[in-house]
Amino acid sequence: RAFACLLAKHGHAQAPAAGGRLWPCHTAHSEHPMADSLGLSRNQGGPSRCHGGFSLIELLVAIAIIMVLAALLVGAVGTASELGGLTACRSNLHDLGIALLAYAKDHGGALPVTETLDGRQPELTAALAKGGYLTEPRTYYCPAERVPERRFSQENFDEGRIGYFYFSCEKASPNRLLSTFLRWNVTWPRRLQTAMPSGTWVASDCWFSGGPTAHRSFKKGVNYLTLSGSVGMVEESPRESFR
Repeated sequence: RAFACLLAKHGHAQAPAAGGRLWPCHTAHSEHPMADSLGLSRNQGGPSRCHGGFSLIELLVAIAIIMVLAALLVGAVGTASELGGLTACRSNLHDLGIALLAYAKDHGGALPVTETLDGRQPELTAALAKGGYLTEPRTYYCPAERVPERRFSQENFDEGRIGYFYFSCEKASPNRLLSTFLRWNVTWPRRLQTAMPSGTWVASDCWFSGGPTAHRSFKKGVNYLTLSGSVGMVEESPRESFR
């Protein structure tokens, strides 16, 4: 048998013995061929491993790292999108301010006056369109707004529904979701003139009691336009900064 095993080391898996019997030789290379092809060995401890590959634990760790990186990437994309909407909103309010001040210059310093500060504003859109002061309908809407009634659509524009509060108006809206501050603490009617203090609010993002604004990364983020034509932002409490 010892001689048979010696032969096996030189390429023979089995060697004949006396009486024609074959003696199996248990060498390091005599395991099942399938096990060899998979890189597995009954004599090896620990987790299974493919030649040049990963163990199960290493694979799970790699998957976990990929998931964390994907989550970070999604967050970064969301933040970039939010900042883009914030910037586009400020740009729209700035353009609206230019149009309103041009209108006021031609009308004795008076800005257009509408019925209520939110909802349908056909008086505003008609006044600025008539003199060619503002011809781009999307300017009346915040790109970050998610509420269908305050997003740009041709139907909303044709009906005079805009995406901003407009503060040169006769009265507050009957909308019960409207801030109690705007309904009861602001003096109405409020007919704006360029002779008023330059920090007076003319328009802003919509803000309602108990709900988020268009800029949801902030507690109560609101962009606003003043009589000076400048655009500012309040991150938490519009009522504290309202003029």
